[in-house]
Amino acid sequence: MISTFLEALTRANLALAATIVAVLLLRQPVRRRFGPLAAYALWLAAPLCALVSLLPVHAPTTVMAPAVEFAATAARTVAPAAAKAPALPLLLLILWAAGALAALALLALRQARFVRAVGALTPLDGEPAVLRGQHVDAGPLVLGALRPRIVVPADFEARFTGEARVLVLAHEAVHLRRGDAAINGLVVALQCLCWFNPLVHLGARALRVDQEIACDAAVIERHPHARRLYAETLLSTVLTAKTAPLGCHWPAAGPHPLKERLTMLNAASLTPLRRKAGLALVALVASAGAGAVWAANPAPAVEPAVITRPDWAQKPDGNDLARYYPADAAAAKAGGRAMITCTVAVTGDLENCRVLRQSEGPYAFGEAALQLSQIFRMQPKTLDGQPTAGGEVTIPIVFSVPQ
Repeated sequence: MISTFLEALTRANLALAATIVAVLLLRQPVRRRFGPLAAYALWLAAPLCALVSLLPVHAPTTVMAPAVEFAATAARTVAPAAAKAPALPLLLLILWAAGALAALALLALRQARFVRAVGALTPLDGEPAVLRGQHVDAGPLVLGALRPRIVVPADFEARFTGEARVLVLAHEAVHLRRGDAAINGLVVALQCLCWFNPLVHLGARALRVDQEIACDAAVIERHPHARRLYAETLLSTVLTAKTAPLGCHWPAAGPHPLKERLTMLNAASLTPLRRKAGLALVALVASAGAGAVWAANPAPAVEPAVITRPDWAQKPDGNDLARYYPADAAAAKAGGRAMITCTVAVTGDLENCRVLRQSEGPYAFGEAALQLSQIFRMQPKTLDGQPTAGGEVTIPIVFSVPQ
């Protein structure tokens, strides 16, 4: 179970890493040709490919064949062998869980510090849906993920007046309409689950930049005459190092994202047809990526036919039992059980046998059952007429003390 989980986690991170690299290479060319919204939508391919990599693989089922008993006396209850998880997979699982909890605690601490720094929130005059913080460096932004709200700094009315105020609030309203706060919440969850993957953190930062640029483009599309004022408003905003993990910030922290946003404002507007073509291209790229991940998933193992009604041409008898009975168990007059599973060869002999479980105790009933498997021989067809070659049979064997 632990190995299966770690394998799925590895596949998901490989799919995420490959998709993030592809998006990082494509985002700027796509933005130039098809607009910021198409570049922002490209990031949907990353979680899609990760989910496709986790699609379950059908596991074969094992049906038990009738028990082969050598004596009429009852034996002790079969106890499944203790399953011990390998030390390395268990250690890796503990390390991953500890890292995920540490990442979650760190991001939660950053969010709590930001909220505490914002101070008490009060409705903005004339805008009851907008909340004003106590300090001047808190916002404008959309704060939260489950119940996002627009938060502005204490000096918002003095810093942003007239149409500039309308543009800033329109920008934050686009975040709310598009569900960007919820998307950022999913990004934070991925950063916690994939804390060891540097490409996930790099992609999260680039996604935030594309998110802001897509909002800028949406505002400019509705206010085409205010392109210059919008750029001046961005430049007049104080950059702050304090950011909330669960928040859409105006502007994104750092001068480089601001430069990218200003560059976009100088770009010519695209026609609606070009924008639609960009979204279609994004859907095609995401589908192709998901298909490639699906093709790379491990193929299900070919299931052997499970034989439930074997027609035995030869089975062990009492003499065979006495010959292979564990000597120490015979001396202690101890009985037991063992269950083996084997593949049926073309000749009807059993091969590739292994012990599924055996009775608890010091006696090697499993090894004795494997020795007895050499005596079994099956007819070419089962009692219900099915071919046996290549099939799989599971045989519970009851060991009673030989007389």
